[in-house]
Formats: sequence, structure tokens, C-alpha cells
Amino acid sequence: MIIPSLSGIRFTTDENMADIAARYAAAFAGGRTGKIVVGRDARPSGKAIAKTIIKTLTKAGCTVTDIGIVPTPTLTMAIIKLKAKGGVMITASHNPTEWNGLKLFDASGDYLNHVLGI
Repeated sequence: MIIPSLSGIRFTTDENMADIAARYAAAFAGGRTGKIVVGRDARPSGKAIAKTIIKTLTKAGCTVTDIGIVPTPTLTMAIIKLKAKGGVMITASHNPTEWNGLKLFDASGDYLNHVLGI
């Protein structure tokens, strides 16, 4: 089950995370080219999700800068500092480990919830 929130989407790790990540990354890319920053929290599922997102964005024509494990505010500052076209944060915030999620940002570090259908 995909659950929308004010800052993105959440899903449980027993779901097909690769499919969910690829679908939302493709929608995010949606004609967007240029640099995209990707970060994640320390959840065990984050590395696999990041790999799928980076592959999908690269295939769509984006140049990806993977900044690894960082807090969400660091990702938004990296978007601005690197003059990226946007960013993807892989995190489920305060939710338990069996959850993960995506937060999408534009070039100014603002949430892009409309891409997520929110």
C-alpha cells in the first residue's frame, strides 16, 4: 500500500519497492534533464531503492549526483548548492524500519507533491 503524506509517499518494504521507485522516478524525470541529487536515510532498504531511482533517472536523461546517507535538509541544500534541477530523498522519516518512502523536490528545494499525485 502506498500512503501519501504532506511531504511525499510511504510504503512498506514487503511491497515491490523497485517497481514503486522506478514508477515515481520516471514520473519525476518526466522530461526533466540536468542534474538531480539523490539522498537517503540509513534504512536497510534505502540502498536498493537508490540504485533503482538512479538507474531510472539516468535512463531518462538526467545526470545524478548520489550524496548517500544524509538528513533531508542536507539534500535540499545540496540541490541549491549544486544548482540541480531537483532531488529525491529516500526516507520514511519517523516511521518504523519496515517502511520507506520518497520525497521529491524542485530546483529550489520545495516539495513536488503533484508528481506524487498528492
